[in-house]
Amino acid sequence: MADKPSAPPRAWQRMLSGRRLDLLDPSPLDVEIADIAHGLARVARWNGQTRGDHAFSVAQHSLLVEEIFARAAPTCSAEERLAALLHDAPNT
Repeated sequence: MADKPSAPPRAWQRMLSGRRLDLLDPSPLDVEIADIAHGLARVARWNGQTRGDHAFSVAQHSLLVEEIFARAAPTCSAEERLAALLHDAPNT
């Protein structure tokens, strides 16, 4: 909702880094990798439906998948390892 009736609509999120991410007009300059990593570390994988005292986070899952992939394909390229690391990115 706009501040004034004549003001354009705005929707933004304050990130951990202090940056404001404009959700209606995002810019790559507003994205910090540390903000993404922090957020993924706080999101429970499988909605928390895992055993143990703590939820298994999306960040933990992504790092584990990348490690398994790199061990299974030791000659893989850095680009392929990045694809394994970010395999869930289109779903988030």
